[in-house]
Amino acid sequence: MRRRASALSAVLLLALAAGCGTNDEESQERPTDAEERDAEQVATCEAFYEGTGTPLAERAEAARVALDSGQVTDAATYTEINALEQRLRELTRDAHPETVPVLAEIAAPFTAAVAAVNEAREQEVPEGEEPAFPDLTTIDVTEGAAAQETFAEMCSDAGYEAP
Repeated sequence: MRRRASALSAVLLLALAAGCGTNDEESQERPTDAEERDAEQVATCEAFYEGTGTPLAERAEAARVALDSGQVTDAATYTEINALEQRLRELTRDAHPETVPVLAEIAAPFTAAVAAVNEAREQEVPEGEEPAFPDLTTIDVTEGAAAQETFAEMCSDAGYEAP
């Protein structure tokens, strides 16, 4: 009887131990924190470099050239800067936290342009006149360009290759 009880106890202990062990297949299927982070960063990169319509990356490059060369001189030419700044702000809200400061740097010249135009529009002008459009060539775009290069490197490190 003791032998049977000992054998039964041993079988129960083995069954219990087997149930407590880790399942290698299951643990391999679960993504690691690094994999999840990279996947989130890749999603942010895809939104910046692909997206719908003209990619934000191309729009940002063109807008920096337009600001730097003095092509943004009125409300009509400013419209793209304003739309781009809004879209970058939206992307920043949905972006992976590690990319947020870099995206903010990319958007910085456009944010400065929007602030300058809004400030100019708030100025009092004689009745019937339009406020003067601000000189946006004073906005430094070099840090935004550098941030875009940094963003490309971050995307590459996460496994995304920019087109």
